[in-house]
Amino acid sequence: MCGIAGIAGPEAVEPAMLERMAQTMTHRGPDGEGTWSDGGIGFAFRRLAIIDLHERSNQPMHLGPLHLVFNGEIYNYPELRDELRTAGHRFQTEGDSEVLLHAWAQWGERALDRLNGAFAFAVWDARTQRMTLAVDRFAEKPLFVHRGKDRLLFASNVGALRVADRAVGVPDGDAIQRFLALGTMPPLPATFFRDLERLGPSHVATWQAGAWSLRRYWDPPIVDVPRATDDAAARLRELLRASVRVRLRSDVPVGTSLSGGVDSSVVVSLAADLAPEASRHAFTATFTEFERDEWRYAAAVAKSARIAEHHAVRPTVDSLLDDLRAFVAAQEEPFGSTSIYAQWCVMRAARESGVVVLLDGQGADELFGGYAGVAGWALRSQGPRHTLASILRHRPAAREIAVAYSAGRAPHWVARRDRLRHASPYVGREVAFAAADWSQPNPDWNASGSPLRRELLNQTFRTSLPNLCRFADRDSMDHSVETRLPFLDPAVAAFALSLPPDLVYARGVTKRLLRLAARGLVPDEVLDRGDKIGYETPERQWYEEKPARTLIGELLLNGDDVQLARGEIERDLCAGSWRDPGAIWRATNVQLWLADLRSQPKLT
Repeated sequence: MCGIAGIAGPEAVEPAMLERMAQTMTHRGPDGEGTWSDGGIGFAFRRLAIIDLHERSNQPMHLGPLHLVFNGEIYNYPELRDELRTAGHRFQTEGDSEVLLHAWAQWGERALDRLNGAFAFAVWDARTQRMTLAVDRFAEKPLFVHRGKDRLLFASNVGALRVADRAVGVPDGDAIQRFLALGTMPPLPATFFRDLERLGPSHVATWQAGAWSLRRYWDPPIVDVPRATDDAAARLRELLRASVRVRLRSDVPVGTSLSGGVDSSVVVSLAADLAPEASRHAFTATFTEFERDEWRYAAAVAKSARIAEHHAVRPTVDSLLDDLRAFVAAQEEPFGSTSIYAQWCVMRAARESGVVVLLDGQGADELFGGYAGVAGWALRSQGPRHTLASILRHRPAAREIAVAYSAGRAPHWVARRDRLRHASPYVGREVAFAAADWSQPNPDWNASGSPLRRELLNQTFRTSLPNLCRFADRDSMDHSVETRLPFLDPAVAAFALSLPPDLVYARGVTKRLLRLAARGLVPDEVLDRGDKIGYETPERQWYEEKPARTLIGELLLNGDDVQLARGEIERDLCAGSWRDPGAIWRATNVQLWLADLRSQPKLT
């Protein structure tokens, strides 16, 4: 895991500029720095050494006319290296970066079809004078891009781009309004900056003589699923074992993040089963006297998996306030809740304990149907007869079914009315109405398949998962830790997105097949949980404590931001209770983010 950046254009690239870009990413790579330039092309790199710790694996890396900077991991690099050796390639290192470079020399863009990994990389081909940028299938690793009239800038961090061009990084007022009013995140490739984009999942782009081309290189195929439920569960367990096995490949210590939910518990238990001799660390965020704290479930999993050291990470409102400005600056864009802070604290604890790689469970909810509403989509996919029978058996599903059946069919005014009902009380009416009028464009690449499959594809590639991947990257890399997400193995994802609806949801049970596959591996008390806790912090309690209320009041009432309804904020501040804690966090977050941008000397 590393930080990469680059410049392509007609003017010669100054080595000193590349060095400054690299220095903004030191936290992403504390183990080494490298730059390379040739005329109008330049690369900058910071290294976090995970595979082949020797300096021979430093970057940028070169092979004849090909020049590479690469952030991430190619988990199947030993298998690819063997295949390439058979084709006549010779290697000087034991790392995955060199394997990627030789794979590109052998197969070009078709190499993307063979990679199992989390990555963002750039390849400059001096023969064709073409720059290629690519990210992994789920955009686990970020790549921000600024396209000027005749120049291209790219980087893992926004800060590196702002060093290269003082005018880059202009906040997008429309995106900010939608976030403040409804918590809506910009759909990739859009960002919270007007002039920056981030490559979306499964995308590859080329830049040649100023011409830009972008395409999607992977769609999850529909694969065969065994008809018998037990056989399907066994097949899923086999795929997950294979995914965890390759993600344990590392030359530095590997630990696990453990929330106490089904997903991270599956990962922790499989890792213990595959490497029982390993002295594994697990890290859990826990909150004293919070009714939704998950420590007891995490402790049961840690005991079952024979975790050597189970670390309790205890974020508090005081620690949040102490860390707030540094934490917000590390994110580089606004974010919706302080659950991100809990994850940030877990990553800090891992690094302080000497753990450099953490396995985590992101992606399972999107792929296997773990979120509220999945009942409606699953039953809609099975038809009216199953829908009616389910309502009679399990009445709580009725509302979810109604939502699924009305999705995409309700008139615009109905959707607008529903959005206004959920708008923040702390923004002006014009802001709320503008946010309610906006709707995301629906891509045509996921238009086929059942309603359930379309919804899970939407969550995986457009709405939920891209944001979770962004947070995981920002939180981990701010502490020089690499995250690995076994559920985002392409074989696991294709299998999950091919499941029949009754293996996703049945009789009130979400993620049905995943729970069946984990039976006997994960404690029953975790698998039988009916509640859904999304890595929550006690936000309402935190924001109502005096130090937090004082800070919020100072930030939101002393400015001249016309987007905020300061009278409503002052009312709740005096009452000592927030009507909408999530919305008050978003307003606070935006003010802190904008203040951080203004404080940077490179912003003009």
